[in-house]
Amino acid sequence: MKAANARVFRNYYRQRTANQWHKIEAEVGTPDAIRPFIAGNWKMNMIPKSGIALAARIFDQCRGIKDVDIGLAPPFTGLSILGEYIKPDFLRSEYGLGRNVFLLAQDTFFEYKGAFTGEISPEMLSAIGVDRVIIGHSDRRANLGKYFGFGSSVARRLTTSFLAHELEEQKAAKTRDEQVIAALEHLVGVKPEILAGMARFLEDELKERAGESDEAIHRKVKAALAQGLQVILCCGENWEARAAHETFHLLDRQIRIALEGVSPRTIKEVVIAYEPVWAVGEGAEPATPAQISEVHDFLRNLIMDLYGEQTAASIRILYGGNVKPDNVIEIMMLSGVDGVLVGGASLRAKDFSQIIRFGLD
Repeated sequence: MKAANARVFRNYYRQRTANQWHKIEAEVGTPDAIRPFIAGNWKMNMIPKSGIALAARIFDQCRGIKDVDIGLAPPFTGLSILGEYIKPDFLRSEYGLGRNVFLLAQDTFFEYKGAFTGEISPEMLSAIGVDRVIIGHSDRRANLGKYFGFGSSVARRLTTSFLAHELEEQKAAKTRDEQVIAALEHLVGVKPEILAGMARFLEDELKERAGESDEAIHRKVKAALAQGLQVILCCGENWEARAAHETFHLLDRQIRIALEGVSPRTIKEVVIAYEPVWAVGEGAEPATPAQISEVHDFLRNLIMDLYGEQTAASIRILYGGNVKPDNVIEIMMLSGVDGVLVGGASLRAKDFSQIIRFGLD
């Protein structure tokens, strides 16, 4: 909930007094001042030429804006051509912009090279001018699980014929696992309609949980930082976790695992984005200012425990989840918010430009 005297600052310092975080206005360009970060995630939208046209319309409506950082995250196919378009010298001469515009990738892999068909390494991203990479987005942590097919493959195994065959295989194996055999013997005796119900339950459950693990996200963070890329580390809870009052426990686990082994020097290359899964997507309601504020304060205090107060005061923590022109000012007035990660609205030049211009119009 915003204070009565709250103001929206486009550049500021942050300090902690009486166990509360506060923003203090700073002049544009002041050394060490925090500059908000407005990032547009285009997800699986925009062919390369359409992406250039969208970027041009956004820049045209944001001429001369130098007091926020602007990030654009096209699909992999659009990275190279957009990277060529947003060269600082061109942006400076054409739009009065420049080194505050950054090329973002939507994901990366954690290996340098190898037999990983379809994956893109941090070195490949760096070679085409990518500045920062989004890691751990809710689409990859959770939402894509429903398309991976893992739940269906498990569910298909819960049939009497399949279980009976596996039981015979286990009994004939040279190395027997008596616990597995006992479990299979029990399941073979279960009524088929009960097995069918179990299969439907497991399929639905596993579809929601077949996304990227915390450990995979940790490896991606380390690989990206090692290649010199800055990281936008996403975290967030689903509706079930929030309803069960497990939000802070879940976020604590996500952040601690993702940042394990990241040094105090390297943490400066990390931006955190809080995006509650239940607030992402068309038709979802954004988190309230009170919900955003309490989570951002929790995350900042967690960073303070891990890296100290100075790092916690300066690290940028973004909010993502149905950010639009009509709610961005209220979000940016919160003392713990340093920018926004925008999905659908970033595909509309007028909307995204208004978000970038928050507090100016």
